[in-house]
Amino acid sequence: MTDALNDALAELRREYLFDAPGRLADLRKDVAAFRMGEGDALNSLIGRFHRLAGSGGSYGFPDISEIARGGERWLQLELPAPGEVAATRLGELVDRLASAFDAAARELGLPTRGPAVTEFGWRALVVGPEHPVRAEIASVLVNTGFLVRTETGAGEPRELKLSERPDLVVVLDDAEGPDPFATATAWSGAGPVRPRAIVLVTRADSADRVRALASGIDSIIPADRVSVDLPTYAKTLARIGSPPPRVLLVESDAAQAETLIGWLEQVNAKVAHCADGHAAREAMIREAPDLILMDTRLPGMDGISLARLVRQDSRFSLTPIVFLTSNDTVAEQIEALSAGADHFLIEPVDRELLTHLVINRAERGRRLREMVHRDGLTGLLNHATLMAELEHAVEYARRHGESFAFLMIDVDHFKRVNDRYGHIAGDQVLLHVARVFQTTARASDLIGRYGGEEFGMILRRTDRTGAGILAQKLRVALAEQPAVISAGETIPVRVCIGIAAYPDDAATAGDLAQLADAALYRAKAGGRDRVEFTRETRAQSA
Repeated sequence: MTDALNDALAELRREYLFDAPGRLADLRKDVAAFRMGEGDALNSLIGRFHRLAGSGGSYGFPDISEIARGGERWLQLELPAPGEVAATRLGELVDRLASAFDAAARELGLPTRGPAVTEFGWRALVVGPEHPVRAEIASVLVNTGFLVRTETGAGEPRELKLSERPDLVVVLDDAEGPDPFATATAWSGAGPVRPRAIVLVTRADSADRVRALASGIDSIIPADRVSVDLPTYAKTLARIGSPPPRVLLVESDAAQAETLIGWLEQVNAKVAHCADGHAAREAMIREAPDLILMDTRLPGMDGISLARLVRQDSRFSLTPIVFLTSNDTVAEQIEALSAGADHFLIEPVDRELLTHLVINRAERGRRLREMVHRDGLTGLLNHATLMAELEHAVEYARRHGESFAFLMIDVDHFKRVNDRYGHIAGDQVLLHVARVFQTTARASDLIGRYGGEEFGMILRRTDRTGAGILAQKLRVALAEQPAVISAGETIPVRVCIGIAAYPDDAATAGDLAQLADAALYRAKAGGRDRVEFTRETRAQSA
């Protein structure tokens, strides 16, 4: 396993533990409901223990899995009557789980107790301009039992305590509002305060589902379906604690497909079914699945060939593929692995194994895909994703008649930092710069690591003047907040900035990047820190 993949899995394990306070709060809420005799509390508890049993083992925490599985079996076998005695035992089980989460946190070097969790209440943030659709979204969520907050701008994912994290962020795609994909990208990269689910509500006839996948959007709901689909989605989220996985089932046997769909829908998976490989290729673009479950024997195009085609498409290179096969020969499995398969299920399929495998692999695959779009050191967008977002910014601005600016930023004399203090200290400086940029820029501004000590920033709905003001703010913020490395030494940080604006300077993403880079070069050649614009409009720092 590569170092990058090891780091990605370690990050997933940390994020799983950061969710511990919420998971334990959910269990305690159900215990309280069980003590009071609420009818659905028992089934809810069984479901929560079942999911913890599966996810604990999947993320490499066997003690969590064992305790949860013991609680699930006790409830299923004994079917205890509501009351103080059973509730006390359940409370002890939850306390044991809390201790297991603490032990796992110590193992990974995390605080054993995260920020205090407020009394139970699912939180939702609705982002978008004031509009009847936004009001309807908020009303639907309130009626579903969520604590709802609305934001007119792009929302603010930073500086949140874990206990204040919204469980659900709903972004309204509206011509008068910010780019919804930029908002989703900001939230999906918010680390431990990432919401459990990000939903896009759109009034357009169609949405770019592949881009939605890259932005971290978990579901797309048409505006005219809000009153029907959103409460169902929100209730499911509150019940299972994570977004329902999207599964593409490719199975030619109608009876087998019906059985598998029934099993998966009972654990809240959203299943799209295709009978052959050709239909599946079209459905992938439409559905943007979190996991592909397919038979090796398909009419027209066999599963092995389909897997090869899927892996050749960069948009789906990390989508998990699970094969259903009646042939468990080593030769066939090697061929499937070579084609890009992640797992095999031998028919007849065990129901419990199937549901656990699909739920956990789909969730892990979703988070891994998000991480691929981010720089491993700073957590900012990586170069490829930043450039893709620049392309999207041009398209969005062209459609809506807006302007925006692209900044290229270079850390001055960074090589000297590496030569004097070492590369680890250099990494600490870059991480410090990234954090200053995040706290200084607007939530709607997209920030990426362009490469090495260079950063890029897309400033929505602004012109040269606004870009120049923010550029100076960035420089002042860095001057006021020098980097402090682990050795305790303070390192002043200065930057040069080049600016290009759309549409004044260029009409394509490539030209904007080239012009901003040229402006940056002039700024660096000026002999001291400065901000440079394209064309004849230039502003030198004081």
